[in-house]
Amino acid sequence: MKKIRYGLLALAAMTLMSSCNESEFLREDPHDALYPENLLVNYSGFESMVTSLYGMMRNEYRRADALGGGLPLVLHAAWGGGVDNAWSNNSHSEFQYLYYPSRINDTDRVLFKNIFEWCYRIINTANMIISRAENSGINWQGTTEEDNLANKNEILAEARFFRAWAYRHLTYSFGAVPLSTEEITGMNYRNDWERNSVEEIRAVMEADFQFAIDHLPLRASSNSHVSGAVARHYLGELYLAEGKPAEAESVMKPLVEGNEYELMTTRFGSNASNPGCAFIDVFRSPMYSEGNKEVLYAFVNTEPENSAYGTAEVYIKSTYKNYYSNDGVINRSNMENPDYVSGKATWPQAFWLANGGKGAGRVVPSRGALRLYNYKNQGTVDDRVSDYAMVWSINEVDASGQVVEFRNNGEMVIDTIVTESMVDDNKTTIKKYNWPTTRKWDYTPPVMANGDKDGCYQDIVYLRLADTYLLYAEALYKQDKLKEAVEWINKVRSRSHAVDITEADLSTGGLDLILDERSRELLSEEERRHTLIRVSQEGGKDERDVDNYFKRRMRQLNEIAGRDARGMNDYDTPVLFPIPQSFIDANTGRTLENNPGYL
Repeated sequence: MKKIRYGLLALAAMTLMSSCNESEFLREDPHDALYPENLLVNYSGFESMVTSLYGMMRNEYRRADALGGGLPLVLHAAWGGGVDNAWSNNSHSEFQYLYYPSRINDTDRVLFKNIFEWCYRIINTANMIISRAENSGINWQGTTEEDNLANKNEILAEARFFRAWAYRHLTYSFGAVPLSTEEITGMNYRNDWERNSVEEIRAVMEADFQFAIDHLPLRASSNSHVSGAVARHYLGELYLAEGKPAEAESVMKPLVEGNEYELMTTRFGSNASNPGCAFIDVFRSPMYSEGNKEVLYAFVNTEPENSAYGTAEVYIKSTYKNYYSNDGVINRSNMENPDYVSGKATWPQAFWLANGGKGAGRVVPSRGALRLYNYKNQGTVDDRVSDYAMVWSINEVDASGQVVEFRNNGEMVIDTIVTESMVDDNKTTIKKYNWPTTRKWDYTPPVMANGDKDGCYQDIVYLRLADTYLLYAEALYKQDKLKEAVEWINKVRSRSHAVDITEADLSTGGLDLILDERSRELLSEEERRHTLIRVSQEGGKDERDVDNYFKRRMRQLNEIAGRDARGMNDYDTPVLFPIPQSFIDANTGRTLENNPGYL
């Protein structure tokens, strides 16, 4: 794990010294440099180190090339695309598996390497905090011993949460991986790591999440901080993965039945005066301070022109919104837009400012995912597939400055027509640029010159109570408590004015019905690959089986990546990612085998 260790040290150096100017840093006074030995001596220092963990977590929604390798998509897309409800439209050689799953065949693909090393940077930083919190002489800055212990446990709870959260990504992505629970130093550096079983790792995760539950408030002062609620959500998911639905129900019950959180069912926040619905308001105003009681955790952000520091672009908008400006018909819109005509803005800037910010179409919903919204022939009643939540039309600003719908000879320009080129199995990319995509991540830059930029700076939803409701419903369903499960599913559906399901519907549809509902509610939010692998491995089953939830639903719902020719009816097509070859080669003290399906 040599590269992982060096990655941690480099990251720690960058994180801890970022506030020092060069002249001060070069002074021969070691106490002017924020090395861990100087920083981790009091509560404030530990808080600063925990802040670096929050920063690393944000990388899931930042461009993957922030970690190296030139990858123009968010890390989240590794688990959000190439699944039953999404494929890659505007692709890239590094992530062609998002539309051609059998091409997960390169053990040194940069995307997999970045995920692996990113997770271990988080784990190693968390381990440093956990280990050094036990040192003697630390000033926990409390006024009493009870305060001191509370401050220490708060730090440990956050660090242990992040360690478990990183192992969640690793186990769902790679399966068995090395388990590290101690700070890596020059005294204990190893090159003989083994792949610990998923069961061993989950035992540590369970203890870590439980510690976070015990020592963090159910609701933090701001939802930009992890809380007992977030820990309960992930521990509930972990229990489901372990086949313990009763334990999952028990740990999530205080969260779903308490008063601290609720689904937002009426208009609120900064978007309330605009046309819309409560569902999309959740994404436009995700913070507690804006009245949002549904979002358990969010990435707080701000435009660089509004802040001298602390900003970081996220790329979830451009990843999950289509590249409409590249369509040969759509790019004839906005020709009379006053900003474009006057030369104040380029055409792409004017176009994207009128259409909720630039998309790049790296991941788009499958046709099957869109079809799921028409459950029980309800049409477009569901707010989650309405014009407020999904791009079904293109805007243009006319000569008078009014926003109107752009049409081509009177016809809508967005469609879900599957063309011959889309199902040509020899194609290396697709580029269907008039395909509908989500508006959850829309963001219009306040500066016209930034209208066609990929990144965005709004506050970003990361985890919502609606997700917990659906996990809770799954836990109830798996205990044959169908009546109660239906109640929680219908809470989610009712908020978006979707028709109710019945016990008979759930009895007939089974877990597939719950997976359908997760897709409808959490499209582009949940790490969908994690969910499908979790349920496909349930009871010790093989995630590569062609009739499991992963591959069967791919064939049923994904008209591109689910095609037989692309490996979804073939047992040999891997589902887990490969352990990076660079790690295997560096682990010279022990020979490691890769996951099945890789050389």
